[in-house]
Amino acid sequence: MTKSDLGGWHALLAEVPRDAFVPGTIWITRPGRQDLVRLSRTEDPDGWQAAIAEDRFLVTQVNAGADPGTEAVSATSSCSMPSVVDAMLTALDVRPGHAVLEIGTGTGWNAAHLSRRAGTQGRVVTIEVDPAVADQARSALATTGYSPHVVTGDGLQGYPADGPYDRVIATAAVNDAVPGPWLDQLRPGGRLVTPWATDWFNGAMLALDLDDHGHGTGRFIDDLSFMRIRSQHPALFEWEPDAADIQRAEFTDTGCYGNDFHRIVSPGQARFAIGARVPQVYLHIDWDARGDRHHRLELDDAATKSWAQIDVDLTQSRVPYRARQLGPRKLWNEIEGAYDWWHDAGEPSQERFGFATADHRQWIWLDAPDHVVRTVLPKTALSAS
Repeated sequence: MTKSDLGGWHALLAEVPRDAFVPGTIWITRPGRQDLVRLSRTEDPDGWQAAIAEDRFLVTQVNAGADPGTEAVSATSSCSMPSVVDAMLTALDVRPGHAVLEIGTGTGWNAAHLSRRAGTQGRVVTIEVDPAVADQARSALATTGYSPHVVTGDGLQGYPADGPYDRVIATAAVNDAVPGPWLDQLRPGGRLVTPWATDWFNGAMLALDLDDHGHGTGRFIDDLSFMRIRSQHPALFEWEPDAADIQRAEFTDTGCYGNDFHRIVSPGQARFAIGARVPQVYLHIDWDARGDRHHRLELDDAATKSWAQIDVDLTQSRVPYRARQLGPRKLWNEIEGAYDWWHDAGEPSQERFGFATADHRQWIWLDAPDHVVRTVLPKTALSAS
């Protein structure tokens, strides 16, 4: 039996082999390690080829193309896991003759699949912000016989010159709001699929359909962790006050203890709901910071210079966590309030949440669009005053 016979992501690899699109140097993760390991086609051809054939994501650029030298390696472009590509293409449902806009060309492998589905009567426009990455994708697409229009530019603006589009897909996550130009360039009856994230939650797949009145609604249908749209990368970096400010922070006991920690930070529990409920709170977990099962959570909002640190001692099942907080926003109070809301709402899973847009307003909903969890746009200012 061939991989194509198996269907799914195996079929994607058979239809459009990845090795024609992936550069000779990539970075991968290894079991039990968090760092990225360099893999060269020249130095280790068998290892490189094995990685290409597996259901794994491949980092294809680090540090925005600069030689990392002795600096930490940070992923800035990648080729997604074939199973994730398959799930997103299935959700997008491109038909022959469709006009498709892709944000985030990357290697061009996904654009090749979009071109196959749209066919000769359709058209595909794909936008890449990094000129070197765009050039490499153009070359790979031309070599393999695919001819989408590769645009070098800011994907947040879409590409109105070739619009409107029947389908819009992003291969990088947006933070909180769906960019207005994507919606403006989508035909009534069209569909948009994008990774979506909050500062609190790593991500989900949002599939949104536009009706004849230009109003969109959709659900979060899968867990996805994607790199952010490049211009939104700074939102991922936490802010921390100086030592003197930390010493002045107010200490309080919390209403949480024991297993509340796992329920708050687990994507399968309350984490999605908390991110849907509370904007602009970055979460960092320092595992075992004070010993085995004694963790430290840090929360921050750089915009308002608000910060919190929570001491979680899971060796003491009935001892409340301790928090210290700074700034105009009491971040832990907001998170704990959202956790209580999740519990009172019946502990809804991610699948019960959706997203809607109408008349330049965007909101997250629970169970139905009229049950608003939080209005995303227009934003309510979080003032530091």
